[in-house]
Amino acid sequence: MRTLKEKLSAWLKIRGKPPLITEDSTLKEIAAHYPRLWSFLEQKYHLRLEQMNEGWSLKTLVNQFDLPTAQIVFMEIQIDAQQSRVKEITAIEAQELIAQNPELAVLDVRENWEHHYGSLPRSQALDRSLLDSILEDWKKDRPILIYCHFGVRSMDASNYFSEEGFDSVYTIRGGIDAWSVQVDPTLPRYSGSYC
Repeated sequence: MRTLKEKLSAWLKIRGKPPLITEDSTLKEIAAHYPRLWSFLEQKYHLRLEQMNEGWSLKTLVNQFDLPTAQIVFMEIQIDAQQSRVKEITAIEAQELIAQNPELAVLDVRENWEHHYGSLPRSQALDRSLLDSILEDWKKDRPILIYCHFGVRSMDASNYFSEEGFDSVYTIRGGIDAWSVQVDPTLPRYSGSYC
């Protein structure tokens, strides 16, 4: 039985190290890894593309427009990127998605011992073999719903899949616990896993 830490470690080995972004990185370099950079700057700080130079460093940008520190702006860029790729939905919306979309893959990222308490319809436990198959064989437009106990692990896994290029990734706000409350009260709630 693999722990969450072991699973995440395996995912990180597959992904490699993230790009090193510093306050001296150019906007062009940042945009190569965070394509929503320009729209984020427009929405959050009301900056237009023609006001900026893609050769500017992040430090130059924040100084030019009196923005928060480069570290804060970069953190906001990262959060925006994560939120834009993963759709967090309610348990009721997840039930409808499962019922209406036969192509939807439902992935369970909980530990093996948690499966004793039940699973969502059509779900598969995400293990190394399935992960390898998904990354090698699945089309990037195949919709994926990922869940765990309370939604923390599934958000991590959802972000990972979206970073790997999957463009329809969903997670359940509140996880299977919310499903037990909102959709199927016969599915037992349990303790012992806090995320």
